[in-house]
Amino acid sequence: MLGSQVIARILKLEGVKQVFCFPFTPILDALAVEGIRPIVARQERVAVNMADGYSRVSFGKHIGVVSVQQGPGSENAFAGIAQARSDSSPVLFLPGHPGRDRIGVPPTFEALENYKNATKWADRIMSASNIPNRMERAFLALRTGSPGPVLLELPIDVTEEKFSGSLDYRSVQSAKSGGDPFAIQESVKLLLAAKHPIIWAGQGVLYAEASKELTRLAELIGAPVMTSLQGKSAFNEKHSLSLGSTGYSQTDMVGHYLEQSDAIFVVGSSLTKSLFAPTIPNGSRILIHATVDWHDLYKDYRPDVPILGDARLILQQMLEEVHLQQREKGKSSNEKLENNLKNAREQWKNRWQSNLESSQIPISPYRVIGDIMKIVDPATTIITHDSGTPRDQLAPIYEAVNPRGYLGWGNSTQLGFSLGASMGAKLAIPEKLVINLMGDAAFGMVGMDVETAVREKIPILTIILNNFAMGGYEQYIPEAVARFGTKSLSGNFSEVAKGLGAYSERVEEPGEVLAALKRGIAKTQEGQPAVLEFITSEELDIATRKSP
Repeated sequence: MLGSQVIARILKLEGVKQVFCFPFTPILDALAVEGIRPIVARQERVAVNMADGYSRVSFGKHIGVVSVQQGPGSENAFAGIAQARSDSSPVLFLPGHPGRDRIGVPPTFEALENYKNATKWADRIMSASNIPNRMERAFLALRTGSPGPVLLELPIDVTEEKFSGSLDYRSVQSAKSGGDPFAIQESVKLLLAAKHPIIWAGQGVLYAEASKELTRLAELIGAPVMTSLQGKSAFNEKHSLSLGSTGYSQTDMVGHYLEQSDAIFVVGSSLTKSLFAPTIPNGSRILIHATVDWHDLYKDYRPDVPILGDARLILQQMLEEVHLQQREKGKSSNEKLENNLKNAREQWKNRWQSNLESSQIPISPYRVIGDIMKIVDPATTIITHDSGTPRDQLAPIYEAVNPRGYLGWGNSTQLGFSLGASMGAKLAIPEKLVINLMGDAAFGMVGMDVETAVREKIPILTIILNNFAMGGYEQYIPEAVARFGTKSLSGNFSEVAKGLGAYSERVEEPGEVLAALKRGIAKTQEGQPAVLEFITSEELDIATRKSP
């Protein structure tokens, strides 16, 4: 066997069904021989985004793999890998290299050296005999601890080198650990003693597949649950204890109950201070922080109780401890809390109802979101936003009911990520309706990859909210600059999509939105990618962190 064949065989043993790529990659032929489908994107960044979306929806069990050619392929993929790193998404990146004798010889682009700060772990395979060990370590890193992209650089002469001996390789399992029992005991004691506890759930709950445990704990201790943007869908947002999600925009309930809380249990979140995370209000309150990565602890906040471990194992430990500490008292009623939350939720929905039913022209983007919510079943749908106002408008309004029914992202806010991510998600769970909502600026970044969806037969529904502007950039574009037309955009993107082979429509009347959505969904069910372009207003009224 050649080195390339060993890599392909190991990928097959690890359950890899497709590799996202942009040829030429040094393992392309070997992949095909093993029956692994190569999926070629129009650009390397989108190929990485596809692998990213695939891994997220697979909860990291099945890993998205991307391979590109040496030099320009590695250079062009950087943005996608950086996105995966910032959002803690496990992607195996296998870039080529011109050969061992060219290491350190300018102008060779050294992916290993250049990607070290954009990956969880990076290495270069230096001989064919070393391939199994490096692949084992790569998959261990991908499945253990805080997720993130892993790079193995492939010198072309290594992939062409003969592998001696027989291949003895077994799929690598993740290594997990629970929390310190004393920290678990103290955390439960503090939460049960609190008058207004709240749970803050992050993406770690999704990767740990711990939504059931999270729900049970919330019910037992009487704590409402908010999720981070990345953690959205970890908790059923139709549950009586749901506060909804937070991010650059959030529900009114999140802001109110976070301010009121006297104890916060953060689980599966890095608790990083950013524009896309709420700030823990000033004042005296207990903070319990459970995370799988020690780098998160004491980074931006000082927890009263730090807990290091897998989210599911920690939640299981806490459930057991709650039963131990409550066995004499019995479970308290959540009726008052649930009634208060129900009233708050109804007020929140009433505040936005007129936007969701707006008949204004140009169409309100909220009308599009409202009609989406009328027609889709969230239990059989995966929906995601793009960066900017589509994210800020959709995230707090749309109610996710099952894990990864909503793909929230955005520690790094690269325009265009949703197109590739949604294609990867559709490949992971083909029976689900997959929708990505993006603006005209985002489509301008990656729109040509609609052809990838057509060519590779990936029937997703792409919704473009076209307001002919770089919405949300008002504060960054001074009036003196704006007079040059800096903020304005143009284009007929439905015609572009049609030219690329997708089903497409351009809709300008609010009364036509629902029917267009039905037609677009029907086309995806027939196996054809669909692009619906809605001509919308530049809606600046979003659900910010502070209620208006």
